[in-house]
Amino acid sequence: MFYSILFPKREQHDSPTQEVAPGFFKDLNLDQVFAPVLESKEAFNLEGFFFSPLRDPQIIVYRQEIMRDLENAKLRGLIAGFSKSLYSICQYAAGVRADLSSYDSSRNNYLTRGRLLNCAEGYCSGIAALMERLPPLTLHSEGLRGFSDYIKEYCDSQGFADLCNETKKLREAFSKIRYCMHIKHGEIKVRKYEGQADYTEKILTCFEKFRQGDAKSYHHEVPEEPIATHVEAAVLGLLSNQYMHIFSELESFCAKHLRFEDNVISMFSCEVQFYLSWLGFIEPVKNAGLPFCYPFLSEVIDGLYSADGYDLALAHLIRGGTVVNSFAMDSPEQIIVVTGPNQGGKSTFARAFGQMHYLASLGLCVPGREAKLYLFDRIYTHFGREEDLSTQNGKLHDDLVRLRALLDDATGQSIVIINEIFTSTDISNAIILGKQMMDALVSLRSPAVVVTFLDELAMHGDETVSMMSTVDESDTTRRTFQIVRKPPAGIAYAAHIAGKYGLTYEQLSGRLTR
Repeated sequence: MFYSILFPKREQHDSPTQEVAPGFFKDLNLDQVFAPVLESKEAFNLEGFFFSPLRDPQIIVYRQEIMRDLENAKLRGLIAGFSKSLYSICQYAAGVRADLSSYDSSRNNYLTRGRLLNCAEGYCSGIAALMERLPPLTLHSEGLRGFSDYIKEYCDSQGFADLCNETKKLREAFSKIRYCMHIKHGEIKVRKYEGQADYTEKILTCFEKFRQGDAKSYHHEVPEEPIATHVEAAVLGLLSNQYMHIFSELESFCAKHLRFEDNVISMFSCEVQFYLSWLGFIEPVKNAGLPFCYPFLSEVIDGLYSADGYDLALAHLIRGGTVVNSFAMDSPEQIIVVTGPNQGGKSTFARAFGQMHYLASLGLCVPGREAKLYLFDRIYTHFGREEDLSTQNGKLHDDLVRLRALLDDATGQSIVIINEIFTSTDISNAIILGKQMMDALVSLRSPAVVVTFLDELAMHGDETVSMMSTVDESDTTRRTFQIVRKPPAGIAYAAHIAGKYGLTYEQLSGRLTR
């Protein structure tokens, strides 16, 4: 039986979610990825779904299949319209119910009951319209086929039929009410319409002779909710004395259908925005020609790869100028060590590695043409931090403390990403510490990416994959931002020292041209 568009089983859905962004988001620029996604769908409260990575491949595949279906523009448009409309109705109805439970007559009155009738009418028409348009569309995913079957069964149910029929009957009854209002000296009297003359046509005819062409329109938008709601409510109270039977039926309707929404359908209207928001976010990136894929998730390191992956946060900013890169790891390889010149895309590559793994763990499509990625338990990152002067420990000490905590917490199922560590010490100590770190990562047996200026780490052993950021062969000062599999060039540390003291070609050229 279908329950959730995000989880194939109810017990999976009921597991707690993480409501705060994981600590590594900032290092991997995932905060820049998800901020616009969540802001655009703020009303739906999607944070828990985007902040809670999955460990169950069944749920991940369930979501991937749904997202593939929703790549169909016609289906996506239909679902998006239904979701937005139904969610708004359900949210508004919740406020109406709160008013109807109040003892305050300014809130609990016939005007409020009429609003509940409006909500029920919109709910019935929205579901009926979806049911009419959904069957002709081809659905491949278990989730959307399950929802389609569920909503069909719901539409065929006696409960929904009663709701629709009673809503329609009440609406028709109210549409036939005719009444007159007599307004004088701030007093309103209401009575039934008894065939009194309608002077509208006479007034228009009288003033027609003064018409001198179309006048400028001074129409303006008025709020959906009138300001004088207390007057409306009072008029309806007076009118109820004239049409007791119809207003009595409205009261009975509200008592019977106070909670008219189906929980599963209303939950769908919110949760499906998880997919719609993501597809909306990546659309401009796809339109720029950059690929996305649905990766296979593996519980072993052997055979992990990505073809034409990239940093999504960066791609969303520069679109067509994005450089894609690939990687592959075959047994016994587990650690990618990236060396090369500064500003060559090494850190961007490391971020892309972490991003695609995290996005894959949510069941989303990820940057790249195709990929086989790791089903991790947690992601750990170690990126540069400003020195904390309050501790008086020094940057190297702070780096080592953070690294020790990372290695103690990480497991063989974790992903570790370390970016430019040991930059605050001399070369000999950096190499000693770097080799000890590599030994610890090898013992951990988890996939890792290490960005470093220490070429020695790229040749640490069979578990290491050496990759380099490259430069243009015809102009070695120009970065290509391509990260390729090759042995280190042996000049990474020299380039690092030159950059540290402002002695690179670019830095010197910039000063000399001033």
